[in-house]
Amino acid sequence: MKMVKYLVFKCIVLMAIFANQGFAQAPSNNAFAIVEGTVVVTPAWCRVNPCLPTAATVTGSFVAQISATGNHILFPSSSLVTTPDVYFQLPEDPYDDSYGVVRDITFTFDGNAIKAKGVVDSRAFDGPLVEYQFVARTARSEVFTARPDYRKCAAPLCGGYFVKLVNKKLTRCADGSLKEECYVASVVYGDGPINAGVHSFTNKTPLLLIGAIVPKADTTAGVLGVFHAKDAYRSATQNTATGNFYGVTNNGIMCITTPCFSYDEQLLNTDNRITKLSDVNLEMSGASPDDINWAQQLLANGSPLYATGKNQKYQGFAGIGVRLVAQQFYLPIKPTAVKK
Repeated sequence: MKMVKYLVFKCIVLMAIFANQGFAQAPSNNAFAIVEGTVVVTPAWCRVNPCLPTAATVTGSFVAQISATGNHILFPSSSLVTTPDVYFQLPEDPYDDSYGVVRDITFTFDGNAIKAKGVVDSRAFDGPLVEYQFVARTARSEVFTARPDYRKCAAPLCGGYFVKLVNKKLTRCADGSLKEECYVASVVYGDGPINAGVHSFTNKTPLLLIGAIVPKADTTAGVLGVFHAKDAYRSATQNTATGNFYGVTNNGIMCITTPCFSYDEQLLNTDNRITKLSDVNLEMSGASPDDINWAQQLLANGSPLYATGKNQKYQGFAGIGVRLVAQQFYLPIKPTAVKK
């Protein structure tokens, strides 16, 4: 009987935990680009009644956080342009009713696109009625390296990061230009920015990030990029990364002899066909045994392993195998969490 009560208690606790996870279960800070959108602003007071509304088109990008249940949305940041300019940005909390302002929104999200219709009504204090609607699609996530900016000048023009696409010569920056690397004011991962001082990496061993550069207008500095990361990784060693950047996953193939081609290798940021690997050698990187073991566990559990290096053929018991000799590899970093 005690065992039954204990099991019932555990089930109740687990149900409570899962019921309250909400945003914790969903990816944070997903970047979106507006495909089409409009804003209508109607003043509460004007010399000639009724007040005529001003309609504007909306373009730009924003970051959204959608709950695991799909019925709640937040906008941590937005960089929108309206034509004509009606000074509109998405409210951080589109449900918040405070200081006499009424906000509400309805939306749908299919995993790729958001369709939303919202209102910000501040007419109670002679402010305008703002009605907006848009369709936005997720910004394409790609793989970048990011090194901290140690230049000495006033933020946000200095002190951010330089990011670049791996396996590419040029990267498109927030202002639309193509450069070898782009400056961004910050890297946001989880609930807040990544702090370069927390992670042991240098300009020689930058972070590996999966995400997108999102433009963000600054009144004094113009258009600056903010990088929104879906995933972030630190380097396993202090060695400068050389060679191509690869993503490797375990394909589940099992054999009774060698070589066994149980890994799939993808050249990052390309549409190249998958290369079958029979071995992944991490020891040549000089990483610690603990980090090598961690990387091997990631592969064994079905998670991707990101690495630089070269493929080499070798003689196996039953034929010629292909081995990735990693010169550098990367291990996951936990998202930034804000204490509440």
